[in-house]
Amino acid sequence: MLPLFGARPVRKRVVVDRSRITAGGVTAGIDFGLRIAAETAGEDVAKSIQLAIEYDPDPPFRSGHPDVADPTLVARTRAALSKTLEQRKALAEKCVARRRGH
Repeated sequence: MLPLFGARPVRKRVVVDRSRITAGGVTAGIDFGLRIAAETAGEDVAKSIQLAIEYDPDPPFRSGHPDVADPTLVARTRAALSKTLEQRKALAEKCVARRRGH
């Protein structure tokens, strides 16, 4: 839904765009924090923090993105989430319209 807001989606967990840093996904919040630490205090500090919290991701399954998950699983999951996604899209469109003064 990012294009509704004029954003261009990219396939990265953490994105640095000028003075903005964004992240997507639950554990990407940790990646985000480590990036902020690196940007503000240096890479060595960020690496120390990563070591201190023992952040060494090793997911049990290779199904964390539609590009790598089994297509049957992707279809089933999308079907299960379709109502929620439709509601979110309607809300996003409403926000965009309100922002544009419609």
